[in-house]
Formats: sequence, C-alpha cells, structure tokens
Amino acid sequence: MTVLISGGDSFTYGSELSSQEHAWSNLLAKKLGMNICNTAVAGMANGGIRRNVMNAINKYKDLDLFVAVMWSFPNRYEFRFAYDTGNTNSPWYSINPWIYLDVDIGEHFHQKDSKVLRQNIAHRENAEDRGINSFARSFVKNVADTEYWELYTSWCEIVMLQNYLVKHNIRYVFMHVDDSLFNVNSTMDQSLRTLREDIDMTKWGADIGMYNWAKQTKQPFYTTHPKEIAHAEWINTLYIQKGP
Repeated sequence: MTVLISGGDSFTYGSELSSQEHAWSNLLAKKLGMNICNTAVAGMANGGIRRNVMNAINKYKDLDLFVAVMWSFPNRYEFRFAYDTGNTNSPWYSINPWIYLDVDIGEHFHQKDSKVLRQNIAHRENAEDRGINSFARSFVKNVADTEYWELYTSWCEIVMLQNYLVKHNIRYVFMHVDDSLFNVNSTMDQSLRTLREDIDMTKWGADIGMYNWAKQTKQPFYTTHPKEIAHAEWINTLYIQKGP
C-alpha cells in the first residue's frame, strides 16, 4: 500500500483537534486509500518542514510514496542551535513572531482559551531564558526585517523539495497555510523571480491558503486553528493529480 508522507506545521499535525485522525493530512490518506506518515510539527518553519519530509522519504524510500505538504507562514525560521533549546526537536528550533515580538498572544485568538495561552507564554518564556529570543530579535533586525528574506528562504525550501521529489519520481501535492507565502509587496529582483518561476504551480492543490480559506468560508475555530469539520471540508476542495 502507498504511504502518504505529509509535512507541515500545526495545521497539518492537527493541533487542538480531538484526535490527529481528524487532521486534513490523515483524512486525505484515508480518502486516497493510503497509509499515513505525518511528519508535521506544531510551530514548524518551512525549512523544518522540508527537512522532515526528506528524512521520511529517505527512511521509506523502498516503498511506494505520495507526498502532501502544507507550507507554513514565511515569517518563521528554523536554526540548529549549538546548545539544548529545551525543544523536543532540539537542537533544531523554529522561531516565529510570537517569540521575537512583544505582542499580546491572546489578541490573535479566535476563541479564548486560558490553557493554550499559558502554553504559548511558557514557550516564549523558555525561549527568553535560553537566549533564543535575543538571537531572534537580532536576526530579524539585521537580516529579516522585510518580507524579502521571508519569501526568498521559503521559496528556496519549496524548490529544493520539489526538485528532490521530481528527481526520485515521487508523486506530490503542495498547498499552504497562509497567502502571505505568495503575496509580494517588495521588489521582485532576479533572485526572487528565478525562484518563483521555478515553482511548479500545477502541483498546487489549492489557490488559497487553508487559514485564509477557513476565515473566508466562516469555518468554526478553536483558538488559532479551524475545527474538525473544516479539515474534512478542506480536503474536498483539493485538486490532486493522478499521474506521476
């Protein structure tokens, strides 16, 4: 039986759902009659998504594979730190705006949930105690202060995984969480144009990000993630190519 290797962040992992079986990735595998290998990790940056998927492909390379990836927000970055970050994937660690910006996390919730708020605050406090926050602030200030670096690094990851899949003749479908992955407000110089033109959009399963789609179609939300019914509806909107 074919193994569906899925990659992504919390939207693919199934955060806040009653069971991971209700995540779109698991539902898609069931719909296609495939076994599932869900490599998604909550809070994962696009570099980590690509890395996890490639590692899983190498592990199961002798099996028939199909890959489905939902790329994350471009303003997340993954680094391999030289010390224990206190993260389950340590020394790999993905940073996001809730880590390096002084924001009220609760203001971004669709529904209030004190338990989820405490978890996010504890995560930020751990990053502060271990020096990750100060590093992240310096990185953003000196390198990633504009959307340019967000798009450039994310598109590099997309092209790398795309070409890896083509090289190994593995069928795949890509999609994304948020439309900011392709919203270009900065100057499209030659480097950005080269990457953008090399992304095969015929392998994209949807023209809109799942998060944007869920808000536009008024899907029910938990704190920051759409509920089970939205995941079921989402896979019904996907275009999946049947050929190699």
